[in-house]
This record gives sequence, C-alpha cells and structure tokens, in this order.
Amino acid sequence: MKTRSLFLKSCALFIVSGLLLSLSVASQAETKRRHAYAIKNVTLIDGNGGKPLRNQSVWVEDGEIKGRGRAGSLSLPDYVQVIDGRGKYLLPGFIDTNVHASIYGNARRKETVVKYGERNDELVLEFVQRQLKRGVTTVRDSYGALMPLMKVRDDIQNGKAVGPRMLVAGNIIGWGGPFSLTFSLIKESDLTLFQQKWNDSIAQGVGEETMDMGPEELRKAINEYLDKGPNFLKYGGTSHFGYPSLIGFSPRTQKVIVEEAHKRGLVAETHATSPEALRMAVEAGIDLIQHPEILSRRYPQDLIDMIVKKDVICAMRSNTFTGEMWQKHLARREAALANLKDAPAPKTSAEQRARNGRLGEFYEIERDNAVRLIKAGCRVTIATDNYQGKAPEFRKSPKSIDQEAGIGSLLAIEGLVELGMSEMEAIVAATKNGAIAARGLAEFGTVEVGKSADLLLLDANPLKDIRNIRKQSMVMAKGRVINVERLPEQVIFYTGV
Repeated sequence: MKTRSLFLKSCALFIVSGLLLSLSVASQAETKRRHAYAIKNVTLIDGNGGKPLRNQSVWVEDGEIKGRGRAGSLSLPDYVQVIDGRGKYLLPGFIDTNVHASIYGNARRKETVVKYGERNDELVLEFVQRQLKRGVTTVRDSYGALMPLMKVRDDIQNGKAVGPRMLVAGNIIGWGGPFSLTFSLIKESDLTLFQQKWNDSIAQGVGEETMDMGPEELRKAINEYLDKGPNFLKYGGTSHFGYPSLIGFSPRTQKVIVEEAHKRGLVAETHATSPEALRMAVEAGIDLIQHPEILSRRYPQDLIDMIVKKDVICAMRSNTFTGEMWQKHLARREAALANLKDAPAPKTSAEQRARNGRLGEFYEIERDNAVRLIKAGCRVTIATDNYQGKAPEFRKSPKSIDQEAGIGSLLAIEGLVELGMSEMEAIVAATKNGAIAARGLAEFGTVEVGKSADLLLLDANPLKDIRNIRKQSMVMAKGRVINVERLPEQVIFYTGV
C-alpha cells in the first residue's frame, strides 16, 4: 500500500508539473501573440519615395519590423495575429517636427498658467496622446516646460504611459521665458513675482542673459543645460516676434551653440525671422530651420541656394497657410481691399505697416517663401506649431483647427501638396525626412526590417488623394496597436475636436 501511495503521489506530481508547464508554455505563447502581428496582402508605401508595393506582408514582433515581402513569401510563426490588409495602405507613422505640448503662457495666456501650471505633466500627456490618436507616432517639442516634457518623454519610453516617441528641447536659448521682452515684449518691471519665477522655470538658465555672454561663458552654460537632458537645441537667431526682427547671437556665439550640440550628437536648430539672421545661422552650421518661411521679407535667391546646398532641413508650418486657412485669408484680404479703396494714403511708416497687416502681407510672404523653398528642392518636414494655448474656459472663441494636436499635423501634410509637392513627396516629408530631422532614421521613419514598428494603416489610397491620410483604420506605435478611441486617457483641455 505504501508503495502504491508513493506511486500515485509521483503520478500526481508529474501531471501537475505537466499542467504547469503547459500553462507556462501557453502563457508565453499568448504573450508572444499579444505583441506579434502579420499585416497581410497590403499595399506598402514604405516612406522611401519609391513606387508602392502591392500584395505585401509585414511581420511585427517585440516592437520591431521582423520581416516584409510579397504576400506568402514570409515564413511566419503560428502565434502571430493576422491583420487583413486587402484594399488598405500601410505607411510609416507620421512625425511632427515642431509641437508645443506643455503650457508655457504668454501675454494673453496668464490665467491658464496660474490655474494649470502645476498640472503640466498631465497636460503634456493629454496633448501627445491626441497627436498619437491621429497617427503621429513621433513628436519633437521645440519649446516649452523642460522638466514636465522630459518626465512624460521618459514615462512613454519606459512603458509607464501610452504616447508617441518624444524628443524635447525645452527653452529656446536666448529667450527669457514667455513673459519676457524677447518673447512677449513685456518689460521685467511690469512682471509679477509669479511671472518672474515662471520665466525662470522655462528659461532653465539659458535665457536672455546668454545673448550677452562671450563664447567660453556661453559654452559652459550650454553644457550645463545639456546635462539636464534635452534631446536637441533650439536657439533664438532673432527674438520671438517678426517686427522689429532683432538679431540674437553673434556669428561666433552661434557656432558655440551648434558645436556643443554636435559634440553630443544632437541637432541644433534656430528660430530666425530675418534673412540676415537666418544666413548667419546657416553659416554657423545649423541642421534645421523651424518655420523657414516666416521671414520679414521674401527670400534672397542666394540664401535659398545656400540652404539647399548645405541640406539644412526646412521644417514648415504648412498647416497655417493652406487649405481652409488660405481661403479665409483671401476672403479677409478682399474685404480689406474694399474697405481701404477710398482710404487716404498712409502718412507714416507705422500706418503703412498697419495697412499691410490688414491685407495680410506677411501671410502672403510666408506662402511665397514656402513655395520657393519647395520648388528649389529643400528637404522639407512638417512642423506645425500645434500648441495647447488657453484653457477652454478662458477662450472667447474656439482655437483655430489648423493647430489642434494631431489634426494640424494631417493638415500640414495635405498643405504640402497644395504648395507644390506630389502626394508621395508629402508622405516622405512627414515620415523619412522627419526621422532625419530627429537623427533617428536608423531607428524609425520608414517601413524596413529592423526598425521600430511605427505604422499607419489607411482605408484609402493617399497617393490618389492626400486627404485619404485621414481615413485611418489602425495606428501602431513601437509594435503596439493603439486603441485610439480611448485617447486621450484623461481629458483636461480636449474638447472632442
């Protein structure tokens, strides 16, 4: 009996061990299944600019593109989840090279900062989730509150939060914060203590004082700032406003900023609103120009030629002067012309500028500059300036749709076609060129084996009509299918637009 009892116990242990092993294997298989996909029979637009490839399959596992090829040619594990791509189009996820996910304030947004300044972490996450909701899988935030931006960036990177890949710059070097002379034409003597402290929290030690520094003092300040953890550097080649367009740094101090960024393998870029300030920045070796179309006047041809020759990336706000926005401008201009028909001639230069403003002269210069840069062959990306703005309860009217998170990015891609690009060129601008702007092409930006599985599945052909980029049936970020209906997960500023 004792021998029989031991035998039965051994059998029971063997069976239990077998069951546990089976459950473990099943659990591992299910884990693999959750993160492995095969998108089959799809038309692939891989972001490199070549002809679309029909009847393709793309295998994704562990966040990475493991294989791609003609349907049926891939040997796929049996645990992959199959996504039927028949009649659909697969693209890389979009990249927006210039957004502003945090609240930072300005002369017209004081109340928002006071009420919501302590909630910037939450607001940043809400904003970038709205970008992801529209298929934007990478964003570069080129101005804002560095510490909250880095926290959300790191939480997403570490899997603690859902969102697109984030790269952040923090302050624009040389500017003193949103309530400063360089940003909002506000004198320090007019600031409250709160506003002064808020300026310091945004400037992070590289504010207006850096414009007075010599090369070595500036070099030290730049490196102390880089040690805090931004992903790239942006500096004020001019002040924030367009008129008067004041040059910020000398040629040799601009070179210091660019050199220190490049020593760490980072991008250096500028905001500059006059031709001469921009020329100085290009000569200093910058990698990228934010909104290069926004100049105080039309481009000299030799400056365009220099930008093309040096392959400086042109990150354009095409969402703001194409489509519905451009039509609204034309209507305003017609109305202004009618109102000014019998008006007396301007008596002063100030009156002339006011008249030009009513006619939208600078708006027309922007569009003309963009068209010329594109026609000349500049490497273009989208850089929408999508921003938070005022809290909804403080707005007198809805925020302009062209700079709503995510939506503005799609409008920018569509706008590039209106400005002269082909549909394929616009897609490359918003994918591959965006990855080049982020120095991330080895990791993302095209649909190639070994790269991050940042993918967008469309229900209609964007090469036939670029507006089909709105018809999205799946967004995938780092190999995870995103439930876009749940984004943003927390609603603070989002009004459902």
